[in-house]
Amino acid sequence: MPTDSPLEVRELTPQEILTLAPIFKDSGTELPPPNISTFIGAVEDGKVIGFLVLQLKLHAEPMWIEEGRSELFKSLINKARETILAKAGPQWVYTFTPAGRISQMAQSMGMQMEPWIVHSMLVMPEVPPKSIPTLETLPQSEAEEYVI
Repeated sequence: MPTDSPLEVRELTPQEILTLAPIFKDSGTELPPPNISTFIGAVEDGKVIGFLVLQLKLHAEPMWIEEGRSELFKSLINKARETILAKAGPQWVYTFTPAGRISQMAQSMGMQMEPWIVHSMLVMPEVPPKSIPTLETLPQSEAEEYVI
């Protein structure tokens, strides 16, 4: 129920993030690591009343293997594992593959099917398009430089 206190929507502080741990525990999950996550929250009267967590996840896609060359899959995966460990240390890795050949190969390498529906959105700044000057819109002195 709303109060007279102003609602703030902002990045949460480390202390506010810790207050969310019981919510995750109650849902059978763990608090996302704050060092690689950003918590956006709605705060009213000093209490978090809603939040969204932006998490960095290692996404291993796209992948393509020429038809008839599935023996390459294991070598690609092993090199990817080696590279991930060298660059980022132990990490969860995610792929989003439809049912089929690549999904079967991923499962054969120990990847598990996650119960997620994945949605996507390109986040871009709202910038008006930059107009390209034409001879008609340039000041006369500049336009003369372009005339041959």
